[in-house]
This record gives sequence, structure tokens and C-alpha cells, in this order.
Amino acid sequence: MAGALSKVPTSRLYMAQQRAMVRLQLWFTGQTSQMILDFQKQARDTILSHVDKDGKLDSSATFQVQTKLLSQWGDVQSQWVKTFNRARAAAAQIAFGTMGVIHDRYVQPNIGNEIQESVTSGVFNPQIQILMDKATEKIYDDGLNLSSRIWSDDRNTRDAINKALMQGLANKDSAWNIAKNIEDSFGANDDCPRWTSTRLYGLTKDQIADDNPAGLQGATGSPCDGSGVSYRALRLARTELQRIHAAATDSVMEQSPWVQKEQINLSPAHAEDDECDDVASGGENGDGVYEVGEIELPIHPNCLCFATAVMMDQDEFTSKLADWTKGTGDWPEMDDYAKDLGAPIDTDFSDDTSVLALGVLVFENADKISELLK
Repeated sequence: MAGALSKVPTSRLYMAQQRAMVRLQLWFTGQTSQMILDFQKQARDTILSHVDKDGKLDSSATFQVQTKLLSQWGDVQSQWVKTFNRARAAAAQIAFGTMGVIHDRYVQPNIGNEIQESVTSGVFNPQIQILMDKATEKIYDDGLNLSSRIWSDDRNTRDAINKALMQGLANKDSAWNIAKNIEDSFGANDDCPRWTSTRLYGLTKDQIADDNPAGLQGATGSPCDGSGVSYRALRLARTELQRIHAAATDSVMEQSPWVQKEQINLSPAHAEDDECDDVASGGENGDGVYEVGEIELPIHPNCLCFATAVMMDQDEFTSKLADWTKGTGDWPEMDDYAKDLGAPIDTDFSDDTSVLALGVLVFENADKISELLK
């Protein structure tokens, strides 16, 4: 992995970070669709196993089916939430991976001849947990936080199941039609898991590193747009994964003395003009450059805009760091960085694969994402 990361120029690390993030989005999109597709099949089998001789559900069978389906959905929802929370942590971790890589290139080689320590796994975990807690409890314009949004979607899903069953019973529909109505309300597309898997496994490392559009335009492709339950789950997940990733990116940039400002960039999958275009062409010079944290991403639900760092010239950084190390130059930002790093300033991050999630997600196969999220 260290060899793969060495291929990425420092100036392109934040772009590589975004490619890693989109691959995580692709992976989670496929996982979500597969979970819902599995439930749709399970629901159909459950319904059809309770039919009478006319292929319908009587009131007793409807009640039994209702009980089983709600229990089965509860299991799916629990699995989805667990996977989602692990993906949120990885989305934050990617940003700290960038911080670790740049630290190894900018800071660690210029600190001196002290014995360098390899960081223990999870050095950034406290910072990541604080960010996740803040994002979870944030109250939005609709008065809901993340937990409330998940609960609301779960309640809407259960209501859709109950409605389809009760209407089917009242209308004396066939069990097959009831199953079809429930399947339609979930709206997952059979093509989505295969489509995302192709982009995760089918591209070479060079194609990924070269910014191949087929690998980037994946999180909102038509096979994965979905409807109903599927759409709501993906909309929530995409937005919240972007939100925690953007918060982590801002946090890392604010801590990093080598970052001067940030630039807001449109996603390669951005097709139609909207408020994102205004932000990406705004700022003092009309180039989308702002003070770090001035723009809160995502700008809207399903937004895939991302921030890249406007970095200090490396020679300037090295010179200032040399003076700071010798004690001949004041640098309050580096004082704060050394204090807040969570490890000695001469730490070597290169061997910590859990911190360098960036390298795992960009350059390795998609099964590495699954390993990371176990």
C-alpha cells in the first residue's frame, strides 16, 4: 500500500481522497441495494407461502405475514444501520488518512534525527468520534437529527408494508399482487449491485489513479437511483456520508499548518446547474476558494461536491518547519498541530493501515473496503 500511495503527487492527494470517498459511496450504494433486494425476495417468499387455494391471503394469514415481514425488516434495518455507521467512520477516516500521508511527506522527514515511532492503530479515533457525535446530534431545518431521520424512514417503511397488506386484504387482491406492490414500494433495482461491483472491481489501479470517469460517476447512476424505500435509504446515506467526510476534511485542514485555504469543486457526475455551481465559481476571486470551513458541505441532499486544499509551497513549509524545529522561528499553527496531533510530532504513520484508509480505498480492490469496515 505504501508503494501505491507514493505514486500520488502531494498536490493531488485531496483529489485522491475524493476518489476514495466516491468508491466508498459506490460500495455502500451496492450494499444498500443488495440488502433491500434480499428483503424484497424474502417478503415475496413469505407472502406466497401463506396463500390459500385461491392464491389469496385471508385475515389470519395476513396477520401472520405482517408479523413476519415486520420482524424480517427489523433485521434488515439493524444490519443497514450497523453498516452505515461503519461507513460513516470510514468516510471520516479517509480525511485523516490524507493528513497522515502529508505528515509523512512534509513533517516527519524534517523533524530531526530522533528515533521515530510507528503510530499505534487508531491514533485519530478520538477526533473521529467527536466529529461523528456532533454530526449525529446536529439538528437540521426540519427539526430532526440523524437518529430521528433513520427512525422516520424506518417508520415510513413499516407503514408501507402495513398499507400494502391491509389494502390487499380489503381489495381481495391475489397474494402475488400484494407481493408486487410491496416490491414496488421498496424500489430497488436488480442491476444496481452488479453495476457498482463492476466499477469497484473492474477498473485497474491505473484507471482509478487517472481519474477514470467510469469509476467516479457511480454514486448517482440511473441503475442505483431507486425509488421508495431504496431511494430514501440511499439519499440519507449519501448525504450523511458526505456530511461527515466534509466535516472531517475541514477539521483536518484547520489542524494542518500547510493548508492555507480550501477550494470547493463540483463532482465529475454534476450534470445540471444549481447552487453548487454558484459556490464553485464564487469566493473572492471567483474560483471557488474560501477560508477553511466557510462553506458547509454537502450543499444539498445527494450533493457530491468536495473540498481540496490550497496548500503552502513545500519549500516554504520546509523552511518554516526547520526554523520551528530549531527554535529560531515562531509558528503558532505548528505549535497547535504538534499539541493536537495525538502522537509525537516525529511519528511515522506509514505502517498504520487503519489510519491510512485513503490508500486502502483508492488503490486496492473493493474487498479491502469490506475488510476495513468489519
